[in-house]
Amino acid sequence: MWYTKKLNIFSLLQAFSRDQPNSMIIFLDLPEVQVEGVEVAEEITLTLRTISPTASCPSCGTQSSQIQSRYTRTLHDLPSGRRPIRLIMHVRRFFCKKHTCAQKIFVERLPTLCRPHAQRTKQLQEALCQLGLRVGGQAGADVGSELGISGSRDTILRLVRQSPPSAQSEPHVIGLDDWAWKRRLRYGTLICDLELGLPIDLRASRSVETVSAWLKMHPSIDTSSRDGSSQYASAIKKGAPQARQVSDRWHLVVRRIGACVDSFQRKERLRARTSETVAYLAGKPKEDCSMQQRETRPKAFTARSPCLARHGEAELPNLTSNGESHARRCTERLLRRSRNTHQFKRDVKYTGVE
Repeated sequence: MWYTKKLNIFSLLQAFSRDQPNSMIIFLDLPEVQVEGVEVAEEITLTLRTISPTASCPSCGTQSSQIQSRYTRTLHDLPSGRRPIRLIMHVRRFFCKKHTCAQKIFVERLPTLCRPHAQRTKQLQEALCQLGLRVGGQAGADVGSELGISGSRDTILRLVRQSPPSAQSEPHVIGLDDWAWKRRLRYGTLICDLELGLPIDLRASRSVETVSAWLKMHPSIDTSSRDGSSQYASAIKKGAPQARQVSDRWHLVVRRIGACVDSFQRKERLRARTSETVAYLAGKPKEDCSMQQRETRPKAFTARSPCLARHGEAELPNLTSNGESHARRCTERLLRRSRNTHQFKRDVKYTGVE
């Protein structure tokens, strides 16, 4: 174990082990930190101790040299040779000398190494954040585990949310579309940079005033893609009159194709029903002209009208003149529709003449 102070950027520690006798560990040079021990196994453990004589209070900035206590802090760093590195830091607590300061006891900070209350170094957090921005939360966690970088999906997503937004150039080609807070009740507006393929902003409403106010803050926009909404058309004319409006490809192609498919399906269903009807009519037997030569009384007549069969059937004469079938059907229909068939049969006598 050696500690070198002559290097300005990096300090090199030469650690020997049975498997890799010439392995080398490189970590950032920290003048206020001293290395007390190195242990190389499945993971590399570095024991560090702060040696700065004073520390500044984070609340008031007063320098203090009066130590209150010491405690141990564990940090995870970027791996070396796919071996994770664990830092065991021995840090101190100090009394604040300023009596009017609200924070009487404070812990010395290491701003170049880690953030307060963090369990990972800054360079490890930046690496996890870049993984999350490139491939996502779960995929970043899987790739990190293969590379020896410890970090779960939730950790990566939290670091991505906490990362400051990168400076982006002003957009020139944007896309406007709505998204639902609650479907059919409340909608917002999603604004994307179509050149970079990234979302820019979310608006709480899709009203003309909200969208036009955002467009006025970005005068560099020269092309705007939108759906068929009249609100977006009015907002672009009001907020960015210099921008050229184009129709969104999804609404132009997909919806038109969907409308054509629906129309085609309706026509096919109507054609299928028509063909079935024609086939049914073509296969139905035609009425026999010699129906009069068959049995004059239909079977359904007796079965459907038991009352008429008991009281009126015997009184219906067998007519042979022209029009006898029509007269018989009319009489049967009158008798069936009557609510009081018995009373109707006693009062009305069939004569067989129309």
